[in-house]
Amino acid sequence: MDSAIEYRNCPCCRHDDFEVVFESNMKAYDFNVLYNYKMEEPDLLEEAEGYLVPGKEWGRHVRCSNCGLVYMNPIEAVRRTNEYYSSSRNNHASTIRNSYLRTAESQVHLIQRYSQGTRLLDIGCAQGFFLFCACKAGYTAKGVEVSQDAAEYARSEFGLDVVTKPFEELEFPQDHFDIVTLWQTLEHLPYPLMTLNEVHRILKPGGLVVVSTPNIEALPARVLGKRWWDVKRLHVNQFSTTTLVDILARGGFRDMSAASYRGFVSLSILLTMLLKYLSTYKHSKALLNSGSPLGKAMDKMMLAYPSGVNHCVVLGFK
Repeated sequence: MDSAIEYRNCPCCRHDDFEVVFESNMKAYDFNVLYNYKMEEPDLLEEAEGYLVPGKEWGRHVRCSNCGLVYMNPIEAVRRTNEYYSSSRNNHASTIRNSYLRTAESQVHLIQRYSQGTRLLDIGCAQGFFLFCACKAGYTAKGVEVSQDAAEYARSEFGLDVVTKPFEELEFPQDHFDIVTLWQTLEHLPYPLMTLNEVHRILKPGGLVVVSTPNIEALPARVLGKRWWDVKRLHVNQFSTTTLVDILARGGFRDMSAASYRGFVSLSILLTMLLKYLSTYKHSKALLNSGSPLGKAMDKMMLAYPSGVNHCVVLGFK
């Protein structure tokens, strides 16, 4: 009988010596309910909860004694994780659409400053917001997304070329892409170094890789600890700029450098996050719902912030 969980060595340096950062709050590591996100009274903002607030449950987080990476150990078995991602629903697309498109435009401007070619692969492209903006900017862009629902949104809404398989099951030609991007993807992958090795193989010599993840050393994570909104079941790796540079180097990349883009968040999403932290959201969510007059007005109000507030972004070359 297959185990529901997997123990792993450090996903960056492969050492198995670690210290516990904080323990799991799930009874006996009950990963059998790891990805059950059913809600009794769903609405668009509530369905976007994974983007807004920390999960109610998390696994044990440890810090590698060799390279310093913080990662979850044990984790949900990869087979089960892929099954969840494949069948997950993406009803929050309309809620995050405007802010994500604005953010994606800034991400495209970032790669334009460093890229030489136009053949681009986006791994973990979700609903395709970045991919859509890249295509508008003249890139020949292809996406990889395991969520059937998110991939279908990207195809039907934007007409994008998206493959719905785990990246590790695809066999792209060697030296094929000019650019590979992983926006908020590497923190989800149980074996990220294997992914980066494959990215290195399919990039052309001199090709650009861009990786962005939540930053466990950024101010919000330092202040909030386990209450940081990026401590959640789906984030099995917690990178900093230092550990992100390290794992890219181990993947064969060179000339790494930290970068930044402008993120955007609507006032409705920002206020929802605040109210959930204060445990007062359920009393006011009718006013904030995107279908209400106030919700519609706040959806159009965008606040800009540098990505470094909460994320690390690292560029590298083959």
